[in-house]
Amino acid sequence: MISEIENIILAPVAESILRTILYYDIFNYPLKADEVYRFLPTKHLPKSTIEIELKELSAKGYIFQFGDLFSVQNKNELAQRRIAGNEEAMKLLEVAKRKGKFISSFPFVRGVLASGSLSKGYMDENSDLDFFIITKPGRLWIARMILVLYKRVFLFNSHKYFCVNYFVDTDHLEIEEKNLFTATELATVIPLCSPDLYIKLLRNNAWLLQFFPNFTQRPVDTVQHTSNGFIKKILEGIIDTAGGNWWENYFMKLSLKRWEHIYREHYEKDDFQVAFKSKKHASKNHPRHFQKKVIELYQEKIDSFGKKFNIAWKS
Repeated sequence: MISEIENIILAPVAESILRTILYYDIFNYPLKADEVYRFLPTKHLPKSTIEIELKELSAKGYIFQFGDLFSVQNKNELAQRRIAGNEEAMKLLEVAKRKGKFISSFPFVRGVLASGSLSKGYMDENSDLDFFIITKPGRLWIARMILVLYKRVFLFNSHKYFCVNYFVDTDHLEIEEKNLFTATELATVIPLCSPDLYIKLLRNNAWLLQFFPNFTQRPVDTVQHTSNGFIKKILEGIIDTAGGNWWENYFMKLSLKRWEHIYREHYEKDDFQVAFKSKKHASKNHPRHFQKKVIELYQEKIDSFGKKFNIAWKS
């Protein structure tokens, strides 16, 4: 049996495939062959090679196939779960497009993208609609505060269809944390408004190709442009002339003070600065520090799988 063989050295393509499937196994999410290819850390391989290797890995018992889906778990219910989640995501994508257009009408918002579960094509009863917001430079914290106040007052602070927890401005589109998690998030975001900013975001984060050399951007032909109506322009003008810079600094300090009061004692300093990024050009509010958890879980998956099959990982 495979588990009795010691010090197995896999071919580079086989190891890359397993690593890719193991990452998504954190979320109990089987992958299709074309998805494995897209998120493969290996380049210059035709898709046909990936399809052949998937069949061989399945025949050897490393992975399991359910229709066109592949997983390291021999559980058909995961495939059924994914299919149902994909169908729900298709429905909610239309909701996200409307929400994105609406968000883009707020003062100083320049671009809106869907992130989180929806960007992976999966939604269930526990999923939120997450939005990645791009703002005008020097007005990020004002834009954020207006959106948060809208959510609290009119949506009773519900995150279900209006989760705005990551903001950057148009002059600072490069994501500072560069790892498998952030590369995956960037590679999967769905542009909802401002196709030009989506393309600019990817160009400013060309480093993601180091993680996914087979990555290709999403089509932008049907992506809406940001709303820049008369009322939005008037509101921006009023805010700019009514102490805009002062309010910008005040909201940033107010938000950081609140987060420190609620969460600071639960985090190491470096972790807090990542989970609650509070800079003039970027804001992130991730109380669960999902990025760190996923990276740690991924390493645990790699170690556990390697031990089970006596695999000597090359990297």
